[in-house]
Amino acid sequence: MKLIQKTLFTLSLFILVACQTTLNRHVAADYHISNSAQQLVTWETKANAISERSNEVIRVEHYEIPLRLLEKDFDANLDSNIKNSLLFTKNGETYARWIINPEDSKWHLEVKSFLQKHKIDSEPKKFFDGYLTASRSMILVNPTNGASFSLKVSTDKTGGKWTDKKQTWADALQVRNMNRYLQETLPKMDTPTLVIMDEPLAMGIKELDHGMIMRSLNDLPEDGHYYLPAFSALHDVEGARITKLNGATDPVRFWDKHLNEPIARAMAEYFAATGSWYDSPHAQNFLVELDRDMKPTGRIVLRDLGDTYLLEDFVKNTKFGWITKNWDPNNVQQGKITTGIGLLHGNNPPSWMTSTEYKEYQWGFYRTFEQRFAEITGVPYNEMLRTESKESLWSYSRKTYQATSEAWKKFIRYANCLNGELKTLAGEKCPELYLKRQRKIDCFQGVNAIIAH
Repeated sequence: MKLIQKTLFTLSLFILVACQTTLNRHVAADYHISNSAQQLVTWETKANAISERSNEVIRVEHYEIPLRLLEKDFDANLDSNIKNSLLFTKNGETYARWIINPEDSKWHLEVKSFLQKHKIDSEPKKFFDGYLTASRSMILVNPTNGASFSLKVSTDKTGGKWTDKKQTWADALQVRNMNRYLQETLPKMDTPTLVIMDEPLAMGIKELDHGMIMRSLNDLPEDGHYYLPAFSALHDVEGARITKLNGATDPVRFWDKHLNEPIARAMAEYFAATGSWYDSPHAQNFLVELDRDMKPTGRIVLRDLGDTYLLEDFVKNTKFGWITKNWDPNNVQQGKITTGIGLLHGNNPPSWMTSTEYKEYQWGFYRTFEQRFAEITGVPYNEMLRTESKESLWSYSRKTYQATSEAWKKFIRYANCLNGELKTLAGEKCPELYLKRQRKIDCFQGVNAIIAH
């Protein structure tokens, strides 16, 4: 009898401990975040000079909203695991999981009231495992199929200096329009430095002007490489640590070569193909691709490409001229393009960089950008040099190029060629200068593609 009682007591104790562990964790266990995505979370939250944040997993809450009540804009080829993470069927009807930012105490209450108004269950549910980042975006993992992606909704608290940030449906639509433009354009062009984090899904509540945007992590979850945020490269401790891992001793010189100059080349490739430039080009927008040994590959990842200036003259000479009508009118420019770079804007500088060295980064950025842009487009380097820059201490350096010279007019005239087409919209054949910037199609790949269809 005593043996049975002892066994039951031990078993009860075991169950209590197991339950306590589950209660503390609140995390589904079928799939977990990949090593590379977890490393991105750690850099976002721990190698961020503005505010150190938790990198622990959170069981993220969401509302369940009938899809018929939402605006939606999905890529036709959206990964089914991702689509099925946000959409599901209940009682024969398609529902969407509308994410609640775990730090938000304001905006999601408007969504709750919206649901109550429509007599829809407004109690938050839990499904995703989530992680904070340096901004309002979260990295989410579907615990049932392993799909990983970034998602952004409104919140009145973030990790940076800009706190109360509403994600509007109007902005989400602008993001999706840019995403379409990039998907049609960049795969056709030779852009060896440039990688894009595309944004293939957006949903909105029109009457509230609320939006939700999903951003792809590309192949990061496959653990073949790492994405290092630019602000982590310029972090006092982490920037120096990775410099040392690569056998270098001077972080300023190392990151000039592997961050500043590659970003300049990537932006030249991006602007030449799209006629577009960030309106607030700070370190949140850029990531350095590292291989599995933490060595820079020379490639730069661009993200959050909705908030950009458009050179209207260029874009109107492409198949995507229509996006200028649906763009923030303050960001549509004629006859000029405002450019900038501010890798430490809104951030704290590392101890190993002086203000003079930061200015040299800005000058070096434009030197490299102008050389690469001239190489791609034929706009003379010396002509671009004549444009004066304006620098702010530890913030932005800006140049506004007047796109009115004969060389710039040629660049604008052949915009469709830099979108990967063989002729202009008017039917004029593309010059060899622009054709050689287009990506060559491997013959065997082409044959296989035809057979596959």
